Amino acid sequence: MTTTFVLQELLTDPDVPFRVHNVKIEKLICMPDLPLMLLAHYDSLDDALKAENPLTPQLLLRMNDKVTTQQACEILGLPQGTIRPATHIKISGTTVIVCDDFPLALHLHFTNTAKETQTVYGVSNTELIKAQAENFLLTGNVNVLHKNTQKTLVSLDDHENELVIAQNDGYTALPNAHALATTGVLNELKHRSPQALAFLQEAIVNKVMSVAEENQFV
Repeated sequence: MTTTFVLQELLTDPDVPFRVHNVKIEKLICMPDLPLMLLAHYDSLDDALKAENPLTPQLLLRMNDKVTTQQACEILGLPQGTIRPATHIKISGTTVIVCDDFPLALHLHFTNTAKETQTVYGVSNTELIKAQAENFLLTGNVNVLHKNTQKTLVSLDDHENELVIAQNDGYTALPNAHALATTGVLNELKHRSPQALAFLQEAIVNKVMSVAEENQFV
């Protein structure tokens, strides 16, 4: 019987079940009409309005200015309300997923965007926040809890470099290359086979929406 296991293979094996131990939200921002570059406001106009309001040399000099929709309308000479205000959402947090059969636990970080916030358009904050929570990506540090002395656990980075994860009563932080390989495998799995990580998506969405309600965003 094989006693050596590859972490990234375990995470994608449909016969190795994982469950969510916890989800913690570190940051949840939902703010309307934060300043955006004037170029972004202009790009949000339909083609007919752009044709009616071509960019002048003076406007081109201001394209990188960060302004609200009201300010953008004033600068572009448009009636107030012409430009639809955006909602800016940022979600970041951590989760622990566990494989009881191994046993094995991973402490992971997730976010909806690497940017300060994600700019989205819509009427319902509930729908916007839920959609961003569903679009989570795993990123950053990965910590592994591996206590089983009868099994050898290794990690492979994207260049097939092998790292033996020693048995430990506490979490082991993976080096950056191995953390990147691990989150990459999970993100690809989420993209390719959404049902495989449905258990995690459901837990993250539920926690995000709970925090959104607590903060009266929805």
